[in-house]
Amino acid sequence: MPRPMRIIHGTADFPASARGAALAVGNFDGVHRGHQALITATRQEAGRLGVPAGAIVFEPHPREYFQPDKPHFD
Repeated sequence: MPRPMRIIHGTADFPASARGAALAVGNFDGVHRGHQALITATRQEAGRLGVPAGAIVFEPHPREYFQPDKPHFD
């Protein structure tokens, strides 16, 4: 059975149990096939290493920070 999802905001309260995790990094704007492949590869690597798997996402979306006048998707 999969472990429940845990949401961690920032590094101040980063739990020791998540240290050393295999992480997928990206803007997961819907879980299309490319994202599914990345998450699957991350989970497989985490299993191989015996560590937790996770994802790092950006909030706000980087486009809002670097180019606030443009929409997220062209």
